[in-house]
Amino acid sequence: MMTAVLPGRAEVCSRLDRDVQRWRQGHGAIIVLRGEAGMGKTSVLDWMATAIGDEAVRVDCRPPIGSFNVSGIQPLQPFGYAIEQLYVQSEQAAKKRLAMNIGMSLLASIPIAGDIFYAVKSVSQDLSEYKRDTSALQHKKRAAVDECVATLTRIVAQRPVALLVDDAHWCDSQSVDVLRHLLPRIADLPLLIVWAVDTASSRRVNLPLQSMMQESVFQDSLVGLPSLSADAVRDLVRSMVPNAAFTEREWTLLHDRTAGTPGIVREYIRYLQQTSQVASDGTLADGALETPGLSRSDHPATDVALHSVSADDAAVLTLAAAEGREFTAFMVAALMNQDVLTAIRTLRGVTQRTGMIKSLGMRTRYGVKTTVYTFTQTAAYTHFLHYAEYEERKHLHQRIGEILSREYASAELDEVRQHLASFIAAHSMEADDTDTVERMLHVSAEGADDMGANDISTYIRTTLLSDYAQASLQAAVPAASNVADAEVSAGTSAGTPVQTLIRAIADAIIGGDALTASTLATAAIASSPQLLASERVTLLSLAARASIELSLWAEAEARIDEAERIADISQRDRCLLLNLRATLALRQNDAAHARALLYEASRIAAALPVNTRIVTLGNIILTLRELGDTSVERYERSLRRLVSVRGWSGMRADLAV
Repeated sequence: MMTAVLPGRAEVCSRLDRDVQRWRQGHGAIIVLRGEAGMGKTSVLDWMATAIGDEAVRVDCRPPIGSFNVSGIQPLQPFGYAIEQLYVQSEQAAKKRLAMNIGMSLLASIPIAGDIFYAVKSVSQDLSEYKRDTSALQHKKRAAVDECVATLTRIVAQRPVALLVDDAHWCDSQSVDVLRHLLPRIADLPLLIVWAVDTASSRRVNLPLQSMMQESVFQDSLVGLPSLSADAVRDLVRSMVPNAAFTEREWTLLHDRTAGTPGIVREYIRYLQQTSQVASDGTLADGALETPGLSRSDHPATDVALHSVSADDAAVLTLAAAEGREFTAFMVAALMNQDVLTAIRTLRGVTQRTGMIKSLGMRTRYGVKTTVYTFTQTAAYTHFLHYAEYEERKHLHQRIGEILSREYASAELDEVRQHLASFIAAHSMEADDTDTVERMLHVSAEGADDMGANDISTYIRTTLLSDYAQASLQAAVPAASNVADAEVSAGTSAGTPVQTLIRAIADAIIGGDALTASTLATAAIASSPQLLASERVTLLSLAARASIELSLWAEAEARIDEAERIADISQRDRCLLLNLRATLALRQNDAAHARALLYEASRIAAALPVNTRIVTLGNIILTLRELGDTSVERYERSLRRLVSVRGWSGMRADLAV
């Protein structure tokens, strides 16, 4: 039997105790701990962590920054943090060896850089050599879930592990897949996973997790935390006031007022104690539960404490809350323009004076090792998150985004940059910096692709990025090269021989060998009757572009006409063909017609991906220059701003902007 049960949760504790005893005998389990906010999920995890001891690994899924769910777009985030902690605690192997074992699949969740790869000094392989070695393992990224399962299996073969995950409703879909893969075999492993989920939040933001919990094979894994009964409320109160001697009416009022929610019961009792309304004999002051002020907040004790926080401490807590419920000494120091040691002393003082934050010790965040802190109460975190005025909050998020962007620029590994990208996007969203949001979301999507997290990359592209489709025309490829956009149109058959051939044709055009490009494109069109519509449009467009380079105007127009007759072509392909017609018109010295075609293309491009939009914008610039139109400066400024944000200096050189 573990330690004394939690007040009011005897049945739940008994069930979990049985799971722990089986785990100690080598038979693991997955437990999904469900309950609404305030029902005591965190308290249950604390109780289990204390009882289990060093074999417990406690991690949290990061809550959203503003409305942006960072954890949801970081593949395998809770497992990455857990494995990192296991290897920090152990002297069995280096982080470098961990990364090799899982084929880089978790590195996006373990943001470590430079010499920090070496947790054990005996491992002394150079970082560049390490990168060369892992390049041979890129195919494993497509099996990230299997690799994560295999890594956990290897770890628990050496030592039992109990993984306690709080706020798991914010987790990513790949982590849900790991649970699915583990369930059939976990009874034979010394691995216990407790997944604490806010029921309402899960329904709202995590369809994969919600679907998993409804599957019949997971029904035995579900443990609910319902509201406390009247008797359970009495047990909880007596754990705080051992000699509680409330009247029956007072017990009834307390249960009704709190709806049997443990978190609110605790807050009410603490409030009554702080305001000296609980006598030494355990009785309540007359009318204590009738006070109108109690009905205005679910957190009366916290409200009292919040209003007693000094202005200096409130300023520090506001900076901390801007980073998130979990925050770092590294970021607080940067925001306060202090060294990290001074910031830690400041945070230690705030901890002692307010009790609203606590240290979690050393963690790896943003690619650096730093001390991580967390708010101890959701109410306090929410209060200071909105403590600053709108302009102040916006500036804070902008500063955090800039600090993380510097780390992004200096990171040596793509995996570290991909990890940072989601945080930069979240803070940039709060700062209304839509250009950076879109750029970082593209990086996050590419990182998800690399790890085989297709559902995550699809969500980023179709849901998150769609919010920025109308923001501006944005850069992705040199404007003078329509073929780059043509490559993208092949879309659905990427990686096939057709795509390889498209690349060869495009390279030939760019290399000045239009005759070879024309020959290759014509042969591909004639010999491939089973082409997808997008592939056929791409090949016809490349053939037309090669004909333009050879000054074969009629042949180029015939190829474009043939492409336009294909049924059900996409808007992206329509935009491409308008760009191609404009190029043909411009080569025939009809700049006015080219301009009209490009303005029509720009209307379509406004809702299309970045590469199509930049092609159109670049061609507009070239056409207006040909016409001597002074309005070209406006388009040049727009393009210059966009490519400068992305660091694409080569594109500016190509277009002379």
